[in-house]
Amino acid sequence: MNAACLVLCLCVGYTTAVPLDLNNQIEVSEFVLPEEDYEVPDTEFTENTQDWAVGDKRNAINTNTYHTALWTGGVVPYVISSSYPASIRQTYEAAMREIEEDTKVHGKTCVHFVPRTSQSDYIQISPETGCHSPVGHHRGRGDVSLGHGCESKGTAMHEFLHVLGFFHEHERYDRDQYVTIHLENVITHNQKDYTKETTQQMNTLGVSYDYGSIMHYGAYAFAADKSKPTMVPKSHSAVIGQRLALSRKDVQKIQLLYNCGVDLSHIAEPSLPHKIINCDFETTCSHLHQDTTDTFNWVQHSGATHTHGTGPNADHTNSAGKYYLAQARHHHNKVARLITDTLPSGQTCISFSYFIYGSGVKEFSMKAEGTGIDYTFKRFPGSQVNQWTTQFITLTVPRSFKLVLQASIGNSDLGDIAIDDLSVYTGACVHP
Repeated sequence: MNAACLVLCLCVGYTTAVPLDLNNQIEVSEFVLPEEDYEVPDTEFTENTQDWAVGDKRNAINTNTYHTALWTGGVVPYVISSSYPASIRQTYEAAMREIEEDTKVHGKTCVHFVPRTSQSDYIQISPETGCHSPVGHHRGRGDVSLGHGCESKGTAMHEFLHVLGFFHEHERYDRDQYVTIHLENVITHNQKDYTKETTQQMNTLGVSYDYGSIMHYGAYAFAADKSKPTMVPKSHSAVIGQRLALSRKDVQKIQLLYNCGVDLSHIAEPSLPHKIINCDFETTCSHLHQDTTDTFNWVQHSGATHTHGTGPNADHTNSAGKYYLAQARHHHNKVARLITDTLPSGQTCISFSYFIYGSGVKEFSMKAEGTGIDYTFKRFPGSQVNQWTTQFITLTVPRSFKLVLQASIGNSDLGDIAIDDLSVYTGACVHP
């Protein structure tokens, strides 16, 4: 072997022995979904008029009782306050257009929102406190508030359905067959939002109960104790409180209320990314695995944890299902790790809900692991808040990797860590 070969061989041996470190190329951005984005204050009201008044009652207006509750010809004149940024005004107009398109019957418009010209009866959309609106047609100006936290298209659609004459789905007179209301855990001021209707006040229009309605509250809406639900669906598979799009039954009821006939052939589907991982933990998640090198396992759990003063009282999805739990009892000073299948390089959105509460909580951490990658990109040290919280993290990684969810237990039983509703998809996270 000559000297040149020896030098070359030594250099090759040296370079292949150096570990590849890509950690400094990883980028992280994140945001937390505020609690009010699940259910912003929604105190609808109706003003007394010569023709009708229903006070604080809810669900579809019974037009046999309230004869002028519908907008003539389905036409709703509106004014949007100029104090909104242009992007927000566009969001509200997009919400109106989607309702119009969804509810067309064989190409013919059923309901129509039009900019006000000289109409005496109209709605004024303004950034007041909270989200609220009159229900149905009113004489004169009807004030619709879409204040801070109410600016999403789904929340606007919820309020615009109130304007068209619809109340909350969970206040139907037959709701007790479908949900259990825990009124004792509802903030006193908002208990009226859970009032059950009478058959005189509302009309189901012959349409069955709709867990998926945009007019349905979520499981923890207006909870006094945010660790406990205010409403539990009797179907454990039901998901309630969505604010993405009108459901098929929402569309059907608008068409029926305004006597347009029924056409459900062209309802807009919410634009959702293709999810690489989508785990609500009701069943085993095929893309998520227990690490065989850790010291105990995460377990599927429902209801309250076994130790008072730590962990959730119900799951996040609908308060009636399951979640994953790293239980502190019997696992002091141990670590439980969940590892995903290999994820692609580039931008990845990771969204999940966590419940990390208790005086003995040590740490929940999230890591990217792979060739040349061993990077902890998020830590939750110690107790957080006594409620479910939803987090979105956009992670940019230069090489394929595996996501690791790691629960580290301290020396106390009061250190439970729970996760639910884990989604992973390619691209940056989009605020719902």
